[in-house]
Amino acid sequence: MRFGLQTTLLKKISRRYALSLFNSAIEIETLESVQLDILLISQMLSSSAEFNDFIFAPHLEMFPNEKILNELLKTRVQPLTLDFLILLCRKNRLNLLKEIIASFETLYHQHHGITKVMIISASPLDSQQVDAICKKLKNRWHREIFAETTLDPDLIGGFQIKSGDKILDLS
Repeated sequence: MRFGLQTTLLKKISRRYALSLFNSAIEIETLESVQLDILLISQMLSSSAEFNDFIFAPHLEMFPNEKILNELLKTRVQPLTLDFLILLCRKNRLNLLKEIIASFETLYHQHHGITKVMIISASPLDSQQVDAICKKLKNRWHREIFAETTLDPDLIGGFQIKSGDKILDLS
């Protein structure tokens, strides 16, 4: 029970930070650039073990984390994004970065009328198949579709589409 409450609290905190960044980006008209920064940081977390370790490893006070962030990202991201990351560092909230990124992306998609879906299939889908599925969903839901794909070897054939807490099972 306690773990569930803690997880819920961390999600709320992450959403508040994401909302703060989102609203600030809208206010100074840099939303699209900040979204690109968020994608870059997400990609760095996925592809760089060193960056991932820096963000999520327990830090000792003697390490100049803000300085490292500044040197690493100052020429790669918007000043707003860098200031936001330094704020997370100062508040010891870098450990929430993945959740903050997910919340920011949700806010961005909602702002642009985009529905994010996960297409789960038994075998890999090529880009034409994914595009055809997205086109049908767009016509059905009257919204732009952002699709990610994943494999589930337990499916015998076909695919499932997951959007939020809804699943459309076409397997």
